[in-house]
Amino acid sequence: MTSTTLPRTRRLFGVPVVVVLLFVGMMLPTSVSVNLGGLRLSVFRMVLLVMFIPMVLTLLSGRRGRLTIFDALVFGHAGWALLALIKWGGLAQGIESGGIYIVEFVGAYLVGRLYIRSYEDFAAFSRAFVMIVVVMLIFTIPEALTSVHILHDTIAGVMGGAPAPFIEQRMGLERTFGPFDHPILYGVFSASAFSMAYFMIAEKRLTNWGGMAQVLGVALATFMSASGGPYVVLMMQGFVAIWERVLGKITGRWRMLFGLFGLIYLAIDLLSNRSPFHVFVTYFTFSTTSAYNRILIFEYGTAEVWRNPIFGLGLGDWIRPVWMSDSMDNFWLLIAVRYGLPAWAMMVSLMIGMLIVVGKRRNLPEHWRRARHAWAFTLFGITVAAATVHLWNALFVLFIFLIGSGAWLIDAKPGAATTAKPITPTRRLIPARLF
Repeated sequence: MTSTTLPRTRRLFGVPVVVVLLFVGMMLPTSVSVNLGGLRLSVFRMVLLVMFIPMVLTLLSGRRGRLTIFDALVFGHAGWALLALIKWGGLAQGIESGGIYIVEFVGAYLVGRLYIRSYEDFAAFSRAFVMIVVVMLIFTIPEALTSVHILHDTIAGVMGGAPAPFIEQRMGLERTFGPFDHPILYGVFSASAFSMAYFMIAEKRLTNWGGMAQVLGVALATFMSASGGPYVVLMMQGFVAIWERVLGKITGRWRMLFGLFGLIYLAIDLLSNRSPFHVFVTYFTFSTTSAYNRILIFEYGTAEVWRNPIFGLGLGDWIRPVWMSDSMDNFWLLIAVRYGLPAWAMMVSLMIGMLIVVGKRRNLPEHWRRARHAWAFTLFGITVAAATVHLWNALFVLFIFLIGSGAWLIDAKPGAATTAKPITPTRRLIPARLF
């Protein structure tokens, strides 16, 4: 189904309103929420709750692209997580905890899957995303220099919430929160816009001064977080962007890259007295204490996975030394610990499978290939960093949304509507149905 036959959606600056509302919700502190029984309903959760049933019906109707194996993996993962949580907490508690997880996981995927359905949609979203990150520098640069958390504390103060917690400075700078609950959230949010700035706005042209200025703006915003995880997201994207630029004309360059990764892994395993994971964590964290803690998390966490491989622990506690925090700074490991290896495998298969299918498409227009690189490299950066950080709250929703936002690349076909230049700002506001 091409973009010419898709049902129209209400847009703001070219971006579907549903996507705009989701991002507004993600950028608000936790204090902007409503407690309903035992549930905390943040703004992004409310957006996903309201849209959940309409989006599922739209998906099943096929009006925004045919059903795929990846849609099945999304529902399969969410369903298995629900079973794991029911096994942990019983029917009532499991449905409450599992229900909100389904809303976040399936809902965030469906927003990307259903409302980013063409090159124009993705380009408009990319421009808006990068603009948000760059504009926030107006507040986060002073925040880093003055230690006044302008956005977070102002918004939280208006809503009666708590100010940003104290976190020690790094490199002589205050670690910036932006409007988020933690510098890591702000940093990964900012770093996620890097490939979109480089491929979609600068169009890979170093002489595109306006576009490259926005690339540098995204890098500066990431730096302000002073957090290792966001730096990894940025570095991984930069590395694969350089690889693509240098070897862009060579067939099989991505197989060469994964072969190189394999050789590096083997060399470290053979030549070092530490495992490759230990080496990676040591050199990609700010302190030896932080690195040691992540190594312990990996060791005790993997032991927990092997003790509970099918349904995991749910939200139960995991075995560890009494002096260790219960925080598990490894997103991929946490998925396996909580929901079991089947849920982990379905989520990994969803992402890797989509990357492979999209990567195998041939004869795409140049600007479609740039969109593919922007999407794939963003996911690659976050995926690698997720081995050292946990993706929670808004960051989790952002990651799942980004996975869904590349689904159009699976089956959308370049045509008159999708190969034209992006529509001008005066034509982006199109009154139409919401879904």
